[in-house]
Amino acid sequence: MSALVDVSERTNVPEEPGRIRVVLCTDGVFPEALGGMQRHSRLLAEHLARTGRVELTVLHPHAGRLFDPGLGINEVRISAIDTERFYLAELWRYSQRVASVLRSMKADVILSQGFCVWSGIGQFGDRLIIHPHGLEMFQAIGLKERLITMPFRWVLRYMVRRSRFTISLGGRLTNILENLAAGSGSTVVNIPNAVEVPVPQVPYRPGGTPLRLLFVGRFAYNKGLDILMAVAQRLVENGQGEAVRFELAGDGPLLAHYKAAGLPENVALLGRVDDDRLFQLYTECDALVLPTRFEGMPTVVLEAMARSRPIIVSDVGATAELVDAQNGALVPKGDAGALHAAIMDFLAMGREQRERLGNTSWERAQRRFDWQAVTTEFVSLFQRVQGR
Repeated sequence: MSALVDVSERTNVPEEPGRIRVVLCTDGVFPEALGGMQRHSRLLAEHLARTGRVELTVLHPHAGRLFDPGLGINEVRISAIDTERFYLAELWRYSQRVASVLRSMKADVILSQGFCVWSGIGQFGDRLIIHPHGLEMFQAIGLKERLITMPFRWVLRYMVRRSRFTISLGGRLTNILENLAAGSGSTVVNIPNAVEVPVPQVPYRPGGTPLRLLFVGRFAYNKGLDILMAVAQRLVENGQGEAVRFELAGDGPLLAHYKAAGLPENVALLGRVDDDRLFQLYTECDALVLPTRFEGMPTVVLEAMARSRPIIVSDVGATAELVDAQNGALVPKGDAGALHAAIMDFLAMGREQRERLGNTSWERAQRRFDWQAVTTEFVSLFQRVQGR
């Protein structure tokens, strides 16, 4: 079977002097594929194209055109990963198909989302940027998970040491990647995730009673839902159940479990919500709470910050880049007592103090995490690869 399944979706955009030829390699693009990296692929491509400073090609596995033709993005379709087969082997085969296409292209810069540029990496390393995103394989919780993710850690180390640059989202993730790259000549650079920041600012108006705390995420063990439920139940038992209401948006493997097991009376399950409803929930809540056990740089935290919400989140991954005492609270992962204390502190705050936290979230998002600022950092990195 041919490695390149379909190049008919490629747009013939003439080269322009001075523009950097960038190839973005991804195994999925939102909304055809769901996930933080897939959403990042779409938004980064669109924002890069709008700069007018790059000639962009996106390699992806989806049929049909994904991007507005007016953006001038070349699209090359690669046959998709077979999700019914062994995943790591499928990633290798997908990277083989990507490598076959890359050999036929003129590229100043190759940006690999995850493991897309693995096979034949030695041919592309001098112009290759690896973006591994959340590094979940290095944050596995139990022995079983660590054993399962061990091959992924080996592969990533192999790739990092053969790339020109590796992107870290910051925080605890940078140290992980620097250890992988040590002695190889590869350079780790910090470029955060990004968010569309509404201007003018979405005002934060703290509500009354009950305090409304919003959780957004997948109903899975790593998101710390058991910690959140324990805190909710403790508030009920202490006679404070009517003071704090937890609203949980999302679905996943544990949703049926919590429905069947019964919930504390101050917890409401909202199910999976679309973007319009999600953004409404952000603006209606008093704070976002995310007691996650591991993360990269959570998109939901950025989205809530962009809408002027205070944040209570576990200190994992790159969350310390987003949140501190000026806009919320960082709590140790897996610590129900610390989460309870943070919520009680927030409950005791006056209206003006909560409003200051929310305003700091918005100001920080606009200054550091807006897509325009982050896209500029990517273009600067591309220029470093090109030697400008």
